[in-house]
Amino acid sequence: MAAPDDEPPRFELLQFELPESPEHEDTTGAEPPREDPPLDATTALGAAVTLLALAALSALLGQHFLWGWLRILAGVLGGAGVGAALLMVLHRRRWVLAGIAAALLALVLTVPAVLSARAAPLASIALASIPALADDDRVTSLPIQDSPVLVQRADGSGELLRGSRVDEIPAQAGEILALSAEGTRLLRVTGTTGEAEGPTTTVLDLTPDTVPVPLTALDGAPMALAGDLLVLRTCTEGTCRISGHDLSLASDGSTAVPALWTISDGTQSDPGAVRGADPAGIPLPATGAQPAGLLDALRSTGILPEIALVHDPAQGWVQLDPATGFPQGQVLARPEQDCRIASTAAPPGPPSLQEPGAVVLTVCSQDDGAMTATAHRDGSVLWTSEPSPAGEWMVTLDQGRVLAAGTEQGSEVSGEIVAGEAQSAWTAPGGSVLQQASALTSRIGIDGARMVVTNDAGQLVAYDTADGENTWTSAVHDEAAAAQGVPGVRGVLGAGSAVVLDPAVRTAPLDARDARRLRIFDAATGEVRIEVVVEGDLEPVAAVGVGAALVTEGDRTLLLSR
Repeated sequence: MAAPDDEPPRFELLQFELPESPEHEDTTGAEPPREDPPLDATTALGAAVTLLALAALSALLGQHFLWGWLRILAGVLGGAGVGAALLMVLHRRRWVLAGIAAALLALVLTVPAVLSARAAPLASIALASIPALADDDRVTSLPIQDSPVLVQRADGSGELLRGSRVDEIPAQAGEILALSAEGTRLLRVTGTTGEAEGPTTTVLDLTPDTVPVPLTALDGAPMALAGDLLVLRTCTEGTCRISGHDLSLASDGSTAVPALWTISDGTQSDPGAVRGADPAGIPLPATGAQPAGLLDALRSTGILPEIALVHDPAQGWVQLDPATGFPQGQVLARPEQDCRIASTAAPPGPPSLQEPGAVVLTVCSQDDGAMTATAHRDGSVLWTSEPSPAGEWMVTLDQGRVLAAGTEQGSEVSGEIVAGEAQSAWTAPGGSVLQQASALTSRIGIDGARMVVTNDAGQLVAYDTADGENTWTSAVHDEAAAAQGVPGVRGVLGAGSAVVLDPAVRTAPLDARDARRLRIFDAATGEVRIEVVVEGDLEPVAAVGVGAALVTEGDRTLLLSR
């Protein structure tokens, strides 16, 4: 039997080749992985040397030109240079560590220098701080060491500063707060605006480290306080009297002290209509002005004088003995004379030659404006000046001398003249001695005792107002003001101190360009009591006692004292 024509189909299995696992991959002869080469030590060394050299150069140039940005750049470059040096010895994976070290070193080289160059806050050395003074606030102090400082605000309220202690003194508008001439008593005068009952005077004792303690309250307007002897003018039922009271007899604040003596003084009960002495140390028209009232001087100066001056319409001005009420010496000025009168401190002089006691000054004007000044002590004449040139003058009676500023008759040029114990003739302040001195560039202030000025030789100089004696000299940086674009030398003089602001000399690159030097001088000796560098907006307000001052910084007024 024959075989079939077709053969059965044949099946073949497909074969696949699987890729080999990488684990079994033959790496024989393959190239090894490439690694980053380590940092070349020569390159790192070169970078470190370059950066450190630039840092040194920046520091030198910054110190030479006093450029602060170069000083900061020197610190940054110094840190970067040390970081580059660290890369020579650290593995590449420690680049971050080197960078951190460089940044830290840069901070160490810059931040402390910046902080140390900043001026310390003035509040950190102030004894006391009060809200900033306004233009209408009155500041009262005395030319003594550790003087109390009395601030009376425009609304009548007061603050008493004694060292670091600040006491609020309650008072209302129209009332008067004042210090005694010795600084040991505080007086509050109420009822000063013409009330029917008249003024009342409350006396408070200023015991150290305690609140002011009321001693007594007496009816009347105060006229003088010499030690414990208070002189008052009181009006009752249309009759006015002047009386003396011994405050040492006061037992408590509610008991009135009986009068030691009493004299009659007319019938005018309104203090504003009663003639009173003029305020010392304040410029006043020599003639033609309304006479001062009984309390005008106390309201202006805040200081109750030691001498009681009384104006009798029939006799004129006389000085009363506070212990007896009797007139002392001769009449000081006749009623028909047009005079200014005030009691002041004695003129300056060596302690061995200084005569104790206050001085009464009068300056009387003629019809043409010529003035004659006279000084008295206990009613006796100490000296009398020659008549001044005729003219229109503003006079200041202060510390035993009379200063006049104005124009001579027939001239339009303003000038100053002074009369004092040195000579009878009126002379320019400082006399002929000052005319031979270096040219003056600015004036800090002038009073009866001295004038403090700057000259073109870069000096701060104090001259005796009357005779021109140079009492002390100090250096001043007036020439640096224009170069640094800051205000020039300025300040205030008064109450035994001179407060001076001048540009601070920059000695380091990071020193502030607008920094100023604040100094407080003992005006009599020139001793620097306080010296500090300040920045920002600062304004000297007042000299308040020997070696002390009030300055306003921002919204605070600070008491600086030593």
